[in-house]
Amino acid sequence: MSATPHENPDSDNTQDEASSDPAQIEADIARHRQELGDTVDELTERLDVKKQARDKVQSIKTRADAGLGEVKTRLNSDDHRDVLSVLAPALGAVAAVVLIIGVARRVRR
Repeated sequence: MSATPHENPDSDNTQDEASSDPAQIEADIARHRQELGDTVDELTERLDVKKQARDKVQSIKTRADAGLGEVKTRLNSDDHRDVLSVLAPALGAVAAVVLIIGVARRVRR
């Protein structure tokens, strides 16, 4: 005969006595409720596609702003030999932002 999860053939009856204590049972129920609530919150956040899209757009905008600041700094310097190497990443970042915004608008429709 197999033992149930609450039964341990090697243990003495101290576990059974602790399990039947109403305060212990209530504490276990409260802990399980909290764990289930946390799990539901995590799943809700993972399944929120619109929020993930907004976060991604914000991330790309932040990176584009940082790249633009770097481009401005390089262009304001006295060394203008690498203008194309400076402009290419900036134009790429702008194109990425425009693409993400276009995809986000298309998804909303």
